[in-house]
Amino acid sequence: MKHLLKTITLSLVLFSGSACTQDSKSFQARDEVVGIVGSETVTYTRYNTEEQPCITLRLENANVSKTLCDFTDQLGNTVDVRKDVAAVDYLSPTFAAQSLEVTLDLISYYLDCRIPLTKSTIGEPVCTFKDMD
Repeated sequence: MKHLLKTITLSLVLFSGSACTQDSKSFQARDEVVGIVGSETVTYTRYNTEEQPCITLRLENANVSKTLCDFTDQLGNTVDVRKDVAAVDYLSPTFAAQSLEVTLDLISYYLDCRIPLTKSTIGEPVCTFKDMD
């Protein structure tokens, strides 16, 4: 019985430790799209949204990256995809003249977002609320 109790305690300690390391682990990319904006190579990275609902943009030449989790609509309402929605999907990421455009599927509505890009900065998303058709 004493041996069983030690085994259970050790198992709980190991389980607790592995749960903590999951928070700091790096997430594996599910989708990567590379494009050119101006003269800058930009990489859009999406992960398994159940593990990491945010996206990451990276300006390769400038060595700048930004993880985007907050998206604001035209009324000023901000959605934090980590805690404000049950699920998110990112549809049709497209590079435009000075931005990345992507549609967020938030299950009950869409946000069409434009993320401004320059050769050294990644701006905040500017989004427009869109009803589901």
